[in-house]
Amino acid sequence: MYVIPNVRWGDERTYTTEVLPEKIAFLGVPKHSIVSVGTYGCVKSKEAKYYFREGLIAMLETLEPEVVLVYGAMPKQIFEGLENRTQFVNYPDWISFKRSGGDC
Repeated sequence: MYVIPNVRWGDERTYTTEVLPEKIAFLGVPKHSIVSVGTYGCVKSKEAKYYFREGLIAMLETLEPEVVLVYGAMPKQIFEGLENRTQFVNYPDWISFKRSGGDC
């Protein structure tokens, strides 16, 4: 069974080797694969946007994914300039989907 890993990170302690010897947010995730990330509820503040973008860049550099599935919004201040590194496929969060008239 093929499983698409959902990659999550916090601050630089989870996506760099500044504190720990490994980038723990990416352990066990195969390179050159399909991964998913979620922005829903994770990019509300300026600080959260900063850490999400920095972690996303680190993930792209470390895992070199073929495709990144994004659940939730794709704010320009996070994703701008990264479009050439992989294929991003956006899936709206449930609330936005229903507000736009989406039907199951």
